[in-house]
Amino acid sequence: MPSDLLTKSMPRAVPPSEKFTYSEFCSRVQEQKADLIRGEIIMASPATVKHEKFVNYLSTLLRLFVKKQKLGMVIGSRVAMKLDDENAPEPDLMFIRNDRLHLLGNTEIFGPADVAIEVISPGSRRLDTVDKKKLYAEFGVAEYWLIDIHKQEAHFWRNEGATWKNVPVDENGIFHSVAITGFWLRLDWLFAAEQPDEVEIVQMILAGLPAGQ
Repeated sequence: MPSDLLTKSMPRAVPPSEKFTYSEFCSRVQEQKADLIRGEIIMASPATVKHEKFVNYLSTLLRLFVKKQKLGMVIGSRVAMKLDDENAPEPDLMFIRNDRLHLLGNTEIFGPADVAIEVISPGSRRLDTVDKKKLYAEFGVAEYWLIDIHKQEAHFWRNEGATWKNVPVDENGIFHSVAITGFWLRLDWLFAAEQPDEVEIVQMILAGLPAGQ
């Protein structure tokens, strides 16, 4: 089966008429990827190879930088962000600062991450662009990155009083993160046919090379 067919279906609510608590959510989904949004369980469609390859690339890049700078921890998509008893989304990636690592449990972080990153799949577009975006702002996620690998677009926001402020890239196509101190990212790295080596990218950032190079 072509991998693109795996995400054609929309995420499934189980069942849409019921409200679930976090403990019920955990017992029902177990090892499956899902989100608990306002008491509704939304099951994720299987990811495409393209989606997973991109997430792995960005994850490696961030982990290398964060580890080198001793800033905190980057966590993948099977860890829930437990915001309250009816809201526990599972972002594709999260960053948590050192001073907030005590919020990590066994399978969740108790409270908002400092950065939530979602890579849009065909079936998750509304969930990522509307529902999760609103939820992350409401509960205090500091920075939200939304990446569309199909349209080759990336959007970034910073939280100001539970409202998102759009953060445009600069004239060189560079995004500068505030939540991840010292980190910047060229968008053409992300969407290149052959993505640059992650180690080389991190070395460039750490060396303080001009962002336009």
